Amino acid sequence: METMPERINVIRTVTYDVQSVIKDLEELEVEPIDLETVMNYITDWVEEDMRAPISRHDITYLDENGQEL
Repeated sequence: METMPERINVIRTVTYDVQSVIKDLEELEVEPIDLETVMNYITDWVEEDMRAPISRHDITYLDENGQEL
């Protein structure tokens, strides 16, 4: 019988292009454009993206030792 892991961590990865975010902020005339502003802007996108249906390609399954399943 195969050994079962104690835990399975599921990680959903979404990548955001910082230069595109900065361009959007500039067009919206947001100031100042610093790391905190960029992170806050991306956080809004993250909330929306996390509500979207998941694709098998967006997630990674790891055991408790960080080994991909």
